[in-house]
Amino acid sequence: MVELETEQQTDDALVARFRRGDRDAFAKLYQRHRHGLYGYALSFYGQEAPAADAVQALWLDFLADVDSLAGVANVRAYLYRSLRNRVLDEFRSRKREANALAQNPPVTLVRPRDTVTSREDAEKLNEALMRLPEEQREVVLLRIYGEMKFADIADVLQASTKTVESRHRLALEKLREWLQPNP
Repeated sequence: MVELETEQQTDDALVARFRRGDRDAFAKLYQRHRHGLYGYALSFYGQEAPAADAVQALWLDFLADVDSLAGVANVRAYLYRSLRNRVLDEFRSRKREANALAQNPPVTLVRPRDTVTSREDAEKLNEALMRLPEEQREVVLLRIYGEMKFADIADVLQASTKTVESRHRLALEKLREWLQPNP
């Protein structure tokens, strides 16, 4: 059976190819997820350096444990859940988990090139995102950076799909209200 072009292959297929020694497969997997993982880490840390360090450590662990990923059903969710757990473990060790996001200074969660058309729109969206409760903001950021389905986000957050859908719906309602142009 001829393998699909790498761009069309699933994450699982790329991991399988990498486990067989195909370095290109890892490069494609890395390229596919690096920006999303970094954006997600940045939403926790609020600073570029620790976010980049956390993502780099995640990829190093991934490389070291790639043989154990044979039974992983969803590689994307595994990566985001691993990153989330790594960050929260670090915050726990500093006894800051409960208010990790709240303690950080304002951060650019969305940049104009990510999802909106102008710098002004990005600034408005960032201000609105920071007003959301942490649980809702995290769901929205996983949708933006991870481009995930609700079931995958539920897997990352270890919550039910219904809970994730509800958080997303509530967040969107608030964002629509806050971002509507003033008459």
